[in-house]
Amino acid sequence: MAHHAQRQFTIPCGEVTAQEFHFGEFTLDQSRYRLQRGERQLRLEKLPMELLILLVQRQGELVSREEIAGRLWRKDVFVDIDHSINTAVRKIRLVLRDDPERPRFVETVVGKGYRFAAPVTHNNGSSETTLFAKKTLSSHGIAEPAVPVAQKKRLSTRLILLLGVAALAVIVIILLVTNRSGAKVTSSSAIKSLAVLPLKNLSGDPKQEYLADGMTEAVIGRLAGIHDLRVISRTSVVRFKDTQLSVPEIARMLAVDALVEGSIIREGSRIRVHAQLIRAATDEHFWSESYDRELRDVLSLESDVARSIARK
Repeated sequence: MAHHAQRQFTIPCGEVTAQEFHFGEFTLDQSRYRLQRGERQLRLEKLPMELLILLVQRQGELVSREEIAGRLWRKDVFVDIDHSINTAVRKIRLVLRDDPERPRFVETVVGKGYRFAAPVTHNNGSSETTLFAKKTLSSHGIAEPAVPVAQKKRLSTRLILLLGVAALAVIVIILLVTNRSGAKVTSSSAIKSLAVLPLKNLSGDPKQEYLADGMTEAVIGRLAGIHDLRVISRTSVVRFKDTQLSVPEIARMLAVDALVEGSIIREGSRIRVHAQLIRAATDEHFWSESYDRELRDVLSLESDVARSIARK
């Protein structure tokens, strides 16, 4: 298995170097590599943590996949970087409970990269400042002038109006793109065959592998009962557990129209499953859902996951 050799994570001049970032109900302490929801510390591996720090520092800006690769890996590393970036983003969304179809935090810019969309404030130990406005000035090399209070209020009003107009324009563009992409999906061929890849155990406890394997097998069994849908057996897909192959490559090997991939986390008596459906021809994630249940409800959880996939 290839090792994910990484370069040391550095911060170029001009980026915000605050100790703590706050967004939504989360606090990100970059100096301690710690992410919290309220008072509860969340588990996030090193690579997804470094990517999250990079995106938060660049809040509101497009961060290209090329830039991410250049910041997090050395040039002489021979791994499937695209797959590794996809995995890191998926783990970030999972821990933030972020829906990729309706993201609060990490937006995908198709074919380009990612953007951290949520408002961010940062704390440098003495004061707390809204990140976006301060970063916009510093990125243009402009020092914040001493402005009278009344003038500041007028500037704030103008800024709010400008941001409002810009946001409206972005919403219109997104709606247009969404409608077009929706039309393409509708016109594309129906899914007649799929494979459920082994769910990843993100609990941090190898003893929970049985739970991930059992959930995978149960979902395959329920989907196999759908008329006119060819579902690949567990025996055929188990070899792709922890694979570095891309979705189109796996789909070609199995001769299927779509793949289901996901993860499972057990925390005490609760279990959380994240699943997504990917069209093989385009590597497009066109459905994603998270489920959070009590462990005793695992049977109904299996049924809900299979039913949701079947509707797509």
